Amino acid sequence: MKDLKTKKVLASKTFTKLQKFSKLSLFAATLLLAACSKPSPPLEENVYYTCSMDPQVRETKPGPCPICKMPLIRVEIAAGKKDNEVKLSAEQIRLANIQTDTVRLRPLGEEITLAATLRENQNGINLVTARLNGRLERLFVRNAGEHVRVGQAVFELYSEDLAAAQQDYLLALKSKNRYGGQSEEVTLSHPLTGMDGLDFARIAEAARNKLLLWGMTEAQLQELELSGTPKNSVTFYSRYTGYVMEAPPAEGSYVTPGSMVLKLADLRTLWAEAQLYVSDLPFLAQTHEASVSLPYFPGRILSGKVSFVNPMLEASSKIVLVRVDIANPKGEYQPGMQAWITLKGKTRQALAVPTNALIRDSRGVSLWTKNEGGGFEGRMVRIGIANEDYTEIIEGLQAGESVVVSGAYLLHSEYVFKKGADPMAGHKM
Repeated sequence: MKDLKTKKVLASKTFTKLQKFSKLSLFAATLLLAACSKPSPPLEENVYYTCSMDPQVRETKPGPCPICKMPLIRVEIAAGKKDNEVKLSAEQIRLANIQTDTVRLRPLGEEITLAATLRENQNGINLVTARLNGRLERLFVRNAGEHVRVGQAVFELYSEDLAAAQQDYLLALKSKNRYGGQSEEVTLSHPLTGMDGLDFARIAEAARNKLLLWGMTEAQLQELELSGTPKNSVTFYSRYTGYVMEAPPAEGSYVTPGSMVLKLADLRTLWAEAQLYVSDLPFLAQTHEASVSLPYFPGRILSGKVSFVNPMLEASSKIVLVRVDIANPKGEYQPGMQAWITLKGKTRQALAVPTNALIRDSRGVSLWTKNEGGGFEGRMVRIGIANEDYTEIIEGLQAGESVVVSGAYLLHSEYVFKKGADPMAGHKM
């Protein structure tokens, strides 16, 4: 009986606990239902959130960037304002040096600009050589780069052959003077050869021409005739003007007929040589006119013509050598200088903008225009022929529109900074 009462008490307590737990569960469920049924705040219109480091991110609510975890920034799109437009104050425009130009028809010709190098004109290279056997007794020009003029003494040569030739000339000259006129023949028999009718005038003339061919000058021969004494060492003079390209042999060196003593380059005319892709060869059919500019002389343009196109194609690189002659009367330009060769084709009227207004990236070509409201709008365009100054616009602009020619990259950066987005995102051309 006692056990039965105990069981009833325990059952009553358990039932009470279950009732309390049910009430708590019902209360919690009511709170949860109330929380779920509470309406969420409405999304803001014309507002999005993006990351200044990853402008491709665009979210509808604030929070961290899913890429770099930086806090997203809030961007408002004003009513009636284009998404890729940015506005600047007058002070910002002045400080950023933003300048504009009008899109208009211009005479435009296709151009090809090639990197070139100045070379010596091979037609102006001359050699000062030894014309007989001998020893370089003395050098008057010793170093590469020295300038040599026509008639300047360049070296002194010791030669026994030259001394013997001088002696022969003096003997022939003495015999001619002894037996009469230049053409008078001697009727006496020669004691050694038995030859009759020797013409010493012709013999003397031949001996004299031999000395001239060996490099002696008229002044040196006159001196020889007056002194009557041959010289073992004779000074030789240059017959060319130019700069020494290679150091001459050392004093005391022996030379033979044809040995080079000096190599001179006349730099009054130079070659500008560049490499042209074979695919651009048809462009030369339009014109051979060319202009050459040098970075060492800003703003200076040299006119010239394509004087040579190598008929042999380099098979490995598919390029050909193109050469332009340029005048160098003052010697300002030196071989080895870098240059630019610009080949100009035929011109035609085209809708064009300054080339420096264009922004090129992996998506294509874009620029910034100034609209009627004073804002700046990014726009994708399709381009045609171009030169250093102007580029043809095939699609994306109309005549009369205003484009930014200075400060376009600053506008791009300002847009990304303010809106954290790419102004050309979603634009195609």
